[in-house]
Amino acid sequence: MTRTRSLDRVRVVSLGAATAAFGAALVLRDPHGDGSWAKCPSLLLGFYCPGCGSLRGIHDLLTGHLVESVGHNLLLLPALVWLGWWWVARVGAAWSRPLTGPPDNSRFAIGLLVVLPIFMILRNLPGSPLAP
Repeated sequence: MTRTRSLDRVRVVSLGAATAAFGAALVLRDPHGDGSWAKCPSLLLGFYCPGCGSLRGIHDLLTGHLVESVGHNLLLLPALVWLGWWWVARVGAAWSRPLTGPPDNSRFAIGLLVVLPIFMILRNLPGSPLAP
């Protein structure tokens, strides 16, 4: 086994452990309550960013409340699916089992650069159902 491959293994296992620890922290300390987690900096500026509501959404998802999770941030589930797909592909590559990962090309990046600002604008319109 090469040094690079063992470093890749350490990285993917560490990322998985950190993600599990973060998920446990979100379950133990409910982000729905005031003062339980820090406020999003964008709220201090008076608008919702594309990630606003994600902590509450992940908490709801981890506690089995799928509909409430989607209500906090509509892009959360697709983002989590993409991140999970990316991580599984990296795990496979670290153990010599290459898997097809999610797109990481320029078209995907351009798509994000289009979708995220549009989502942010739509969720900040008065009375928007996309607001967290």
